Amino acid sequence: MQVTVNKMKNPNDMLQRILKLIRESSLRMTRKREHLLTVLSNQDRPVSASELRERAELPKSDLVTVYRNLETFEGLGIIQRIPLEGHGCLFELTEPNDQHNHLVCRECHRAERLNLCLGQELETKARESGFTQINHVMEVYGLCRECRPKLASAD
Repeated sequence: MQVTVNKMKNPNDMLQRILKLIRESSLRMTRKREHLLTVLSNQDRPVSASELRERAELPKSDLVTVYRNLETFEGLGIIQRIPLEGHGCLFELTEPNDQHNHLVCRECHRAERLNLCLGQELETKARESGFTQINHVMEVYGLCRECRPKLASAD
């Protein structure tokens, strides 16, 4: 089995599909929501809510608004939440209802999308066992190429 790191497809095309989906839904499209989606689509990696707030140049008091919008986007299936070990999470804009697994660095929290998702197989097995309303979270944690030497030299 070959596993490779996968980059996002054309982010502008994906953003246009997402904006169309939102316009066709009952969700009201505000300027702030559109701005957050645009900023997310321009990221080359998953980001935390705080990073998103900073990159969107919103005041610190808007962090709650950022979280609320991320939850709304997640409910629409256009955001993937990537849990970090111990605490916190990262967020990544995705095609509607598309899910990916990631390699996540324990030190710098960089997350790279993988082109491999065992979720379909796991969900099929769960259905065969009688489970419904199935969801899965599977990420691989380790040290990235940049962090590995830093920690080795600290010993």
